[in-house]
Amino acid sequence: MNILWSILLGLLNAVVVGVLVRRTISVGTGALRNTVVSVVIGMSLWPITLQAYEMFGISQGGDIPWIEMSFPAVMVFLLVFAWLIVVQMAILLAIELVLPSGSFTHLLRSATRVPVWYRRVSRLSQIQRILLRYGLARYMRPRIPTLRVSTREIAKTTAEAFAAAGVTFVKLGQFVATRADMVPPEFVEEFSKLQSDVPAVPFEDIRVELESAWGRPVHEVFAEFDTVPLAAASVAQVYRAVAFDGTEVVVKVQRPKLRRQVRADSDIVMTLAERLERTAGWARSIGVTAIARGFLETLAEELDYRGELRQTIALRNATSHLEDSVVRIPQVYPELSGERVIVLERIRGVPLAKAGPVLEGLSDIARADIARDLFLMVARQVLIKGIFHADLHAGNIMIDTSGRAGLIDFGSVGRIDRRDRRDITLLLLAFEHQNSEAAMNAVLDIFGTPVGIDLRSMQRDIGQIMLQFEGGMPAGSSALFGELLEFVMAQGFEMPSAVANAFRAISTLEGSLRILDPSIDLLDMVREHADELMRESRDLAESAENLTLYVGSTLPVLASLPVELSRVVKHLQDGTLDIGTSGLNIDLIKNLVRSTVDQFIQVIIATAFILGGVMMMTADFGPPLAPDLRLFTYFGAWVLLVGFVLSAVVLAPALRERRFR
Repeated sequence: MNILWSILLGLLNAVVVGVLVRRTISVGTGALRNTVVSVVIGMSLWPITLQAYEMFGISQGGDIPWIEMSFPAVMVFLLVFAWLIVVQMAILLAIELVLPSGSFTHLLRSATRVPVWYRRVSRLSQIQRILLRYGLARYMRPRIPTLRVSTREIAKTTAEAFAAAGVTFVKLGQFVATRADMVPPEFVEEFSKLQSDVPAVPFEDIRVELESAWGRPVHEVFAEFDTVPLAAASVAQVYRAVAFDGTEVVVKVQRPKLRRQVRADSDIVMTLAERLERTAGWARSIGVTAIARGFLETLAEELDYRGELRQTIALRNATSHLEDSVVRIPQVYPELSGERVIVLERIRGVPLAKAGPVLEGLSDIARADIARDLFLMVARQVLIKGIFHADLHAGNIMIDTSGRAGLIDFGSVGRIDRRDRRDITLLLLAFEHQNSEAAMNAVLDIFGTPVGIDLRSMQRDIGQIMLQFEGGMPAGSSALFGELLEFVMAQGFEMPSAVANAFRAISTLEGSLRILDPSIDLLDMVREHADELMRESRDLAESAENLTLYVGSTLPVLASLPVELSRVVKHLQDGTLDIGTSGLNIDLIKNLVRSTVDQFIQVIIATAFILGGVMMMTADFGPPLAPDLRLFTYFGAWVLLVGFVLSAVVLAPALRERRFR
């Protein structure tokens, strides 16, 4: 009977703890540990109760509890039951403190990730060996004081190490080269040269990717498909194909298993960046962690070709009105494109970087026409449409023998809003007209106004930069933008990424234009086409539409202004005007103070109950409840129990916050 009664009490205790205790302490302690502890302590309840009866000299009154028990036996049973629940609460809280809920589950999940960890550690070891081989380990130590020490050497060896480390690090270097606002020019120059030289993946592996994307064999999609790639890069391979209607296209397909490698390398990039920022002053000075995080976001977008598809369509639509241009943006085929495959019209020719023989066969007029149309196309993209090809190096411009050109590789596209477009236009015109005040206003509108800046001194500095480029830019626009970037960073401005991409796009384009025409001057082209560009940027219909939107959004504010002014005057008259405190969340402060006070009061009450219970139990007076148990001592045990429960209620939220952190 005692065994059966113990089992029943164990199950009863498990139910009580599962419902009552977890709600009381507001902390989930894990179903498994809760059940085990509940059953064990519940089965101990009756033997402990019998020991208490013997200690206090209480007669049980029969073998069946609750039916033949005496009144003192029932009272002691309830007290023991309540105290065991409190003990169980303490045990569960102690376990939660040492071993938070979910630890075993986390351990089991972790065991399944051992192969992933192994691959990551192996890859990290490989990268560390590369760092050692190129002598970069010494630059990751705290004793290197600043980036100014051997900056060129650091940039050159880092670029070489990135090239050896594979696609993710090549892309990282190329990304760093776009952030002239954050890294020194030596890094920009060295990382701009990064190209990955990788062997082509066998076509059978590529075939699997294509048929998975299209859901049918390659021969059912195209009449012809060359199995030898036109180009093989670190991320993708490009193939020539012919549709059934005779249209010649190129198929760009991502390398198999590339994303798995990029995911593993992404964790390593962040680990190395965080380590560099902790240990090297030069890394902290340029914000290595922020650069790495921005790169990983950009890389994730670049590996999804659906974004490139949308960008190509947007750029094509932005330049669709340029029917007489000798520069072409390819047509895309969305029905055959997807996350890892993109199909585009084939742009004939050879990359400008390798087009020496082709350029020699073109007349100076034909080369000038290509340069002019390239400039106008990109200028319209940046200054008028707000979406532009952000990587127009000589490898992404195709030239053919007929004197026509085309753009390829739209994975890197920049976007810039209307106000920044206007400011960049005004900045270029201000330099062309040597107007330092107009240039200063454009700079302030683009970058904002740092605290404590001397505007007159800033205007003089901009004037000095202008004087260097008076009469044109023989050193190229890259020199102009380099001077501007150096000036902006020295003045404490923050460079918006969209503006940095626009500056880089113009500078990169200028390098490509100089291959076509070494004597080209960007400011001369701005001056020559300024009226045309300004006229397009001030389209009357678009301006009228924007004015309508502005008026529509402003009128409700203007209509409510008299009422708001009346309310302010009324509050001033009766002395109830309340001025908000910028930067402070009053409600948050109130809640914090209220929570702190509530917890403090709970601690005081719990302490009072504990001390009161101890004093009542040690007093040992009052009428006897049992031969060896006084009534005052009995109730003192209950008071002490309440004090412990209140203590658990105060402690439990701290455990919950600890787990969430």
